[in-house]
Amino acid sequence: MARALHRDRAPMALSPTLPHRRTPRGFTLVELMIVVVIVGVLAALAVVGYRRLVTTSHVSEATNMVQAIRVAQESYNSDTMQYANISATLTSYYPQTSPTGILTTAWGGPCTSQCQANMQWTMLPLHVDGPVLFGYATVAGGATVTPVPGFITVDGQTITFPTTPATGWYIVAASCDLDNRGAPNTMVYTTSWANQVYVGNEGQ
Repeated sequence: MARALHRDRAPMALSPTLPHRRTPRGFTLVELMIVVVIVGVLAALAVVGYRRLVTTSHVSEATNMVQAIRVAQESYNSDTMQYANISATLTSYYPQTSPTGILTTAWGGPCTSQCQANMQWTMLPLHVDGPVLFGYATVAGGATVTPVPGFITVDGQTITFPTTPATGWYIVAASCDLDNRGAPNTMVYTTSWANQVYVGNEGQ
């Protein structure tokens, strides 16, 4: 009978084996340092790219203004048969005498020490939409009048002007210390002898 009772009992179910849970593993110090270095490099590249973009936009102001002054000089010449010798020298900048990369100045105020006697920038048919960052100068002369200065230097290249020009002439210059470190300044030039706009020390 004992043997029969034993047969009637249901077999015991085996309990399933629970999987072993692994403890989550954190970042090591070396991995964190690598991530910090990568983020730092990306941030530095972003800052350099941003500065280059800002500098390019500032230089665009100068190139556009220099071209506008060229057009204004040609328009003045068509009306008066001469170019306007506005600035006292090619380094007598208006509206700022020492233009920096941190200050814009409204166009249209009186020109005193920067201009020749009885000359004002308002004499040129020049339309300026707002404040400017760069300082601007333009000198001019008639045929056979020796240009002063006799040359300009752009990124180590010397551009020499005729000593006895056959026709009237003008030179336009723009200057700004974009990085506000004192020197060298970013320079933009154009002349009546060429349609080219020369840019020196861009972004420096």
